[in-house]
Amino acid sequence: MIKQRIDSQEVQNVRAAVWDGFAQLAKRLPDHHVLGVNLVRTREDQTAAVFTVVRGGQPVQCVVLGDARGKLLAQQSAPKLHAAAAAAPFDGDASPDGMALGEPPVKQPVTPGLVSLGGMLLAATFDVGEQLDADGKL
Repeated sequence: MIKQRIDSQEVQNVRAAVWDGFAQLAKRLPDHHVLGVNLVRTREDQTAAVFTVVRGGQPVQCVVLGDARGKLLAQQSAPKLHAAAAAAPFDGDASPDGMALGEPPVKQPVTPGLVSLGGMLLAATFDVGEQLDADGKL
């Protein structure tokens, strides 16, 4: 039988294991190496590219925000993802907001290169409106 629900403790266990793996990798890799990218739609109908990169031998996360269709938001220096993460439940069912956007780790300022890459990823992932024909088919 397939389990129908994933509880938040299971999500926390997976996140901790992934973060531990990132920490081990970061010790051996050069700065700016990308360890992982999560593409997320928030509860506020925004999109986010969460980059986990190496800085100073440690994994850090940077967030690039877009609107509902993946178009970059003008201000990328201070992401407002902590409010979305705070709204995510910590017991009961898992929430997509808490998987990539929550704390820890603390989010770091985003670099211009990640803004550019994140913008391309968000547009390619979430902006399907221009790819649909008149009947709404791909």
